Amino acid sequence: MTDLKMRADDPVLLAAVPEITDRHRAAVGRPFFVDDHGTLHSALNRFFSGARMRTRSEGTNRKYAHSLLIWINFLRRQGIDWQDVTEDDLLDFKFWRRTDPRNPRPIAGSTWSVDLAAMSSFYEWAARHLDGPSLGFEVAGSVAWGSQRVSRTGISPDYRPSTVRKADVKWLSPGAFRLWRDLGVHGLTREGKERTRWRPRSQSRDAAFVEGLYSTGLRLQELSSVLVSELAILREGQRFGTQRLAAACAKTSRSRAYWIGREAVDAIALYRETERADAVRKAQRMGAYDRLDGVTIVDSAPSGYARMRGREAGAARVVPLHDIRPRERLRLFIETPEGLEPAQLWLNEDGTPRAKRAWYPAFGRANARVAKAGVENLHCEPHMLRHSFALRWYAVARLIWERRWGSEGAERAKDFREQFGDAWSFVQTMLGHADVNTTRAIYLEPFRSLDVRALLEYGRADLDPELLLQVLRDDSRVRLISDDERREAVR
Repeated sequence: MTDLKMRADDPVLLAAVPEITDRHRAAVGRPFFVDDHGTLHSALNRFFSGARMRTRSEGTNRKYAHSLLIWINFLRRQGIDWQDVTEDDLLDFKFWRRTDPRNPRPIAGSTWSVDLAAMSSFYEWAARHLDGPSLGFEVAGSVAWGSQRVSRTGISPDYRPSTVRKADVKWLSPGAFRLWRDLGVHGLTREGKERTRWRPRSQSRDAAFVEGLYSTGLRLQELSSVLVSELAILREGQRFGTQRLAAACAKTSRSRAYWIGREAVDAIALYRETERADAVRKAQRMGAYDRLDGVTIVDSAPSGYARMRGREAGAARVVPLHDIRPRERLRLFIETPEGLEPAQLWLNEDGTPRAKRAWYPAFGRANARVAKAGVENLHCEPHMLRHSFALRWYAVARLIWERRWGSEGAERAKDFREQFGDAWSFVQTMLGHADVNTTRAIYLEPFRSLDVRALLEYGRADLDPELLLQVLRDDSRVRLISDDERREAVR
């Protein structure tokens, strides 16, 4: 039996298959399903080209497409059409995905939750638009399963994962982050000296990027999509700048403020003046930008807007910067006296705009260097910097509160829970969470079970989050700097 395949980012395929509509053609990068014989899966393709999924993020589209691809192929191998599924088919699929020893890659409960969300969304859409069956995950009352009707209220415990790991996260203290950055990105020795025969690949770019993630708490997609025109400019003596995140680049699709520190701004300025400028000049001399397809020229426009046009003369359109999606930003260029230049900040070594997924190998190389340096239990992934950002600023918020209230006596201090709520809400604002419970339960989970007095005993003398975080020294998920490592760092 021929399995269904998912294709994306393939303009040749879009041009060759006449069944693809203009709406598909205008959304290159959307998941598209076709088997080895060229047979289209019309229901899946209609679902992903419809309004519901067009308004979802690229990451959600990719995850849902992967889940549905596996589901439909699972049914095909058993000779079952997607419209004829029964409750037992779903339970069989859950067993195979989670437990079956014949499956070489069983999944975690969190991944199964994504599978459920994808299938629920698809079958709910199919029930309304194609008169298909509803799986009944979220529909109360009597719902259809093929020719059967069963009663369901909410998601049955049989379908839900038995265990869902809410967040497999690690946290780095400020000192641990600096050690990882110095060894893995800057290539320094454990004594802080430059390595001999050190040939870094885009050192200033990678250093600026990790500083940006740690300074802002942005997600990988959010920071990787920033345009040069969106950069914060700090005045002399100003330590932090306020920035706006474009709604189309945010996970929640809501524009919000974020803050970036002087150290990150300076690192980005160094990258722009050195590696980025060199990469752009080389690409211009080689005519690399002139050979690119789908280039969109961005002209000056009122603040917060971009005037966009094709390379050839034609009508321009003015759009809000907040509405330009990450994939579209990869095609944005500005015209300079020297030629075209990417509008996006982060570039590959050849001068082309850098996509989100290109950052993962850079973190892998940095982790390999840290391991080679002999430092145990110190690695970093992009999202860890967001969690570490939260931990650092929660510590700062607690220390500031202690300075404000601690000297005025216990009778003047507010209720402990209220004060912890203040600190949590502060970090919630900085992370852009809609619900403070997400901040408390996932990003700041190590602090939740600590004794109040233990927290207040740390950091009385100095406003030093590294010192306060030592209260978490028994939590294996939080990487702190040991006394030996600290002595090494100050040699």
